[in-house]
Amino acid sequence: MTDRVRSEAIGAPRLVHLLVGWTDGDGPLHKRLADALHQLIDTGELPAGTRLPAERTVAGALAVSRSTVVAAYEALRAAGWLASRRGSGTWVRRPGVDYPVPEPRSRGPLGMGRQGSVPAPLTGADLADPPESIDLSTGALPGLQMVAEIATKVSAEDYRDLLGHHGYYAAGLPTLREELAERLERRGVPAHSSDLIVTSGSQQAVELIAQGLVQPGDEIVLEEPTYRGALETFRSRGAKVITVPVRTGRRGPGGVDVDVLERLIARRPKLVYLLPTAHNPTGATLNVADRLRVVRAAAAAGVPVIDDESTVDTSLVWPPPPPLAAVAAEHGVPATVFNVGSLSKLFWGGLRVGWIHGPSDLVGRLSRVKNAADLGSSVPGQLLALKLLAHTASAREQRKDQLSTGLAAAEAAMHKLLPEWEWARPLGGAALWVRVPKSDTVALAARARRHGVLVVPGPAYSASEGLREFLRIGYAAGPGAVTEGIRRLATAWRAGP
Repeated sequence: MTDRVRSEAIGAPRLVHLLVGWTDGDGPLHKRLADALHQLIDTGELPAGTRLPAERTVAGALAVSRSTVVAAYEALRAAGWLASRRGSGTWVRRPGVDYPVPEPRSRGPLGMGRQGSVPAPLTGADLADPPESIDLSTGALPGLQMVAEIATKVSAEDYRDLLGHHGYYAAGLPTLREELAERLERRGVPAHSSDLIVTSGSQQAVELIAQGLVQPGDEIVLEEPTYRGALETFRSRGAKVITVPVRTGRRGPGGVDVDVLERLIARRPKLVYLLPTAHNPTGATLNVADRLRVVRAAAAAGVPVIDDESTVDTSLVWPPPPPLAAVAAEHGVPATVFNVGSLSKLFWGGLRVGWIHGPSDLVGRLSRVKNAADLGSSVPGQLLALKLLAHTASAREQRKDQLSTGLAAAEAAMHKLLPEWEWARPLGGAALWVRVPKSDTVALAARARRHGVLVVPGPAYSASEGLREFLRIGYAAGPGAVTEGIRRLATAWRAGP
């Protein structure tokens, strides 16, 4: 029996808007229409699983004959870019990938509004948790004990010289900026403290870049799936989000699909946002050769790239591939790269210490944005961060042991209890990105909550509320909690609706 999942439908008016200019060029109308639809699918503007309007509806909206639309759809079906079934309509797919058959959409299982749309973020935190629930919805890590121990070593002497200053360091504490710049230098990034801003975590770093560089209507390229916080940030700026698929590494290299990304960059979007190391939520890592392709494409088109390395310290293999800015420098590629980082994953999220490194003129602009926002991040937090950085190697070893133990427990439980589910072993991060057969994971996440375990459905990481067959399962809660959580999840899945 063929799997069925809920899909997102695109209306004829929206499709016509995306197809603007499709009649330009040579050849029969049906071929021009097929080529235009193919381009929208290939660039991610029509994501896999999107249900298309009926041929007659599209023909009326485009003012062409129905036979033109029928021929275009048929050509794309023959090439593997569309699929159809009586009662399910026509939907987008990609050649060589076995996508489930969509089923008609209905109101969401949680009463979440239009076509079961998923509020972002949907982590379970917005609903009352059942008693003794296990939270596998988060990738946040508990703080290391060394944070408390080293906090006691921040002395009055450390504050003495600073207290003569008003304390509003818009770009960050100078000594911390110098240390962070040296840290980037050791990883191959030509860094100077004057080109670096300390932020209140990596989330603020992304928000500052969006506020400083992005205007409503600007095209922004994001991965699909991607970090929820970045997706929400760029949407709040009124940006037009274009997506590029992420390869999990289950069948070949992991990371962003560089073939598609190169074509999107050639369109000269305003900005590209990537998580190339320990990608959130898939855990994939982009190899060095593909990183070089990314920076070369960005340099050729003059498009800035955000290299979000907030998860780099969760890499299970150290050292990971070099940052994009380091790859560009090594090969003499004049790419504009913003390196975004954070100490949250390495030491403790409560520190709220992150950074942006990039071209001096642009970083100067972002410093003024930050000054207007908060006059500068907490000085005591930055002092503690400065002392913690001397213990980076030890902290990384602790994180690696913690995450490796959690991952082993999660995979053992999955193999035993849910052998039908599919995932690629992550190279970093704190969660499994799992494909669940014969399920809508929004409904499954709701059912799992009733069984006492919190997980996040794929649409929370999707720009189009797609990915409904995927689920993110965290493994940072400890081996016992992870094992029991997956047992409850298996029970919820097998219980059915």
